[in-house]
Amino acid sequence: MINFKQVVVCILLVVCTLNSYGQNTGKEEIDSIKTFSLGEVVVMEKLPASAGTEISSLEIKQMDITKVPEALEWIPGITLTEASSRGETMIYLRGFNQSRIPVYMDGIPVSVPFDGFIDLGRLQTASVSKIHVSKGISSLLLGGNTMGGAVNIISASPTNKLEVGIQASTLWNTSVNLGTRQDKWFLQVDAGWIHRNDFHLPSGYDAVEGLQEGSKRHHSETTDWQLNGKFGFTPREGDEYVVGYSMVRADKYVPPYLGKKSKPRFWRYKDWDKDQIYFFSGTNLGKEWRLESRLFYDRYYNLLKAYDDENYNSQESKSAFDSYYDDYSLGAGLVLGWKGIENNHLKLGANYKKDVHRSHDDDDPEAEQSEYTASLSLENTYTINDKLSLLAGIGYFRHQGATIEAYEQLESSKEYGIVNYPKSSDNDINYQLAVDYRYNLNHGLRFSFSRNSRFASLKERYSYKRGKAVPNPDLKTEHSYNLDLTYNGKWNHWQWYTSAYYMLLTNTIQEITGVDTEDPLIWQLQNKGKAHFRGFETGLSYRYRWIEAETNYSYINRVNKTDKDIKFTEVPDHKWNAMIQVSPFYDIRIQARMTAVSKTNMSSDGKITIPGYALFHTNIGKQFNGFDVKLGIKNLFDKLYYFSEGYPMEGRRYYISLAYRFTKNKSNP
Repeated sequence: MINFKQVVVCILLVVCTLNSYGQNTGKEEIDSIKTFSLGEVVVMEKLPASAGTEISSLEIKQMDITKVPEALEWIPGITLTEASSRGETMIYLRGFNQSRIPVYMDGIPVSVPFDGFIDLGRLQTASVSKIHVSKGISSLLLGGNTMGGAVNIISASPTNKLEVGIQASTLWNTSVNLGTRQDKWFLQVDAGWIHRNDFHLPSGYDAVEGLQEGSKRHHSETTDWQLNGKFGFTPREGDEYVVGYSMVRADKYVPPYLGKKSKPRFWRYKDWDKDQIYFFSGTNLGKEWRLESRLFYDRYYNLLKAYDDENYNSQESKSAFDSYYDDYSLGAGLVLGWKGIENNHLKLGANYKKDVHRSHDDDDPEAEQSEYTASLSLENTYTINDKLSLLAGIGYFRHQGATIEAYEQLESSKEYGIVNYPKSSDNDINYQLAVDYRYNLNHGLRFSFSRNSRFASLKERYSYKRGKAVPNPDLKTEHSYNLDLTYNGKWNHWQWYTSAYYMLLTNTIQEITGVDTEDPLIWQLQNKGKAHFRGFETGLSYRYRWIEAETNYSYINRVNKTDKDIKFTEVPDHKWNAMIQVSPFYDIRIQARMTAVSKTNMSSDGKITIPGYALFHTNIGKQFNGFDVKLGIKNLFDKLYYFSEGYPMEGRRYYISLAYRFTKNKSNP
């Protein structure tokens, strides 16, 4: 039920919006954050940002978004799943989960080696210039496993002699950005801190005795630190050499499961650490050639503590343990570009990545599992004329296991020890074709076809899922055949786009139960059957002087063609975003936005679902003398909603935020 305060807030918003008609400041806010160009990997010429593929730092700041998943939720085709048994925030893109849509930071793959994905809830937006999402086709130069697309989080780079940015809010987050660009070098440092105490549940939630009593969500506390820094040397125009370091530190509780599907776990990630060092280079080799490189080392350290009960303070039972991950990835990527043939841009790319997973429970000995992936790709863009371009690409991808160990009970013995598993290997060829037609500056049409693949992760091949599953080292490569047709246009102050897609999946990896005659609940991942994903996305935006409005809608239909009784999970069929922002007078901005989804299936038999919901957020802000102050409300109507069954999300939250930005241009004294 909506209370009196909600009604007052809504009336004030409507009155302020109506008063804005007939008033105008004549000013438009401009995104002044420069993109780190070496962090971009582009296939053909990118579709306009208005085509539902990007979100900028300006939009992120205007919406008061502090973490990457919330920013991605604004992009059509992306849905979130959160607060699972490991307390991770994940995304789906056009029905593909995160292991099938790799996430990159400045073109460097970021994923925990064993899992094949990363908890996006640990990544802050403090250093982000924009986030680009590849749909339909993504560049083969990125490397492997881009089965359903790719997400690239691109960092900021300074443009002025001095740039200072500071932000803080009562949402318990703070960020600092410092940057300088000189004649032949630049430096960028970004830091962020976010803390959340046990959050308040919506007023409509019913307590669960012993696990969830009162309005606070027990053991939902998290603390995140992030630091990013890079130094660049620019000896001449077009040449750039960059070294950088990024750090993430987190301590997160996993709140207990409150549903009826399984027993609750009482977990805490006491340490969730990530460290990365990298080197980028871009060198023009004459007028026709250009060489770009990426080298990186990425380390992940996790300490998971499993407790006895809802008090999270003892570890005496058989279900209690300490689990340690000490993983790392290292890799390199090279791209050689050539423009020696008129109207052609040819790129040859090579990638190598080694993943090492080292783990143990309590005082058990450490077991190691490692593998490498490598690829060699060729892409060419042929510009036929001002209106028509063609892209063709082909790539060879290789996966090879190196060391596969597990600590388990020895065969025909009661003793435990290190066991070596067979090493898996596979290879595949991906290819793609795209046609880009620009009728004029206002209208464009793109058709693309691609064959993509994904190698199974270490976890999928070798994990026992703590006694619930049987490993399958022989999992084969998944494939998808993707068709996409996208139209984008603009007229006057309007912009719009529509995309339709169809994807056929083969060798689909699925959970198969009944593989153990002694326990019918034991399951195994196997390559079973075919499936198709099909849907469309559309968006419309309007920007003129004091008013901005934008909306987008996504629809998806996923069907298991081998067995239609097996349902796909965790992605709603319908999703709708909408936003309006007005600047009626005195540089005051009023923004309201909404995200709505239909009900979501959460079990393969279709018996467990979570209800659909509509979330509303609003803020009012003013800029003056480099300052930006805002008052806002998250979850305006205190809606009870879920991203995952059994894990209710946060209720209404009021906040105040303050930001300051100072720049000194090179031309200034």
